[in-house]
Amino acid sequence: MEIQLSKDTKNKLNEVSSILGIRDRDVVNRALLFYLDTISKQLELKREMASWDYLSDEALAKFDKLI
Repeated sequence: MEIQLSKDTKNKLNEVSSILGIRDRDVVNRALLFYLDTISKQLELKREMASWDYLSDEALAKFDKLI
């Protein structure tokens, strides 16, 4: 896969790569994995909140039937 980076991003990538002593590709892979892990956790939280919302709606509906 080929990805095009802006000049500023490429400069930052080169700087970080040089400081860490690792290849540009490795920096990008680490950054992407970190980002995907973060997004994954946000998606899990969103699913959990939707489940709680559904359960809350279900409990409210049952309560309305009892009244």
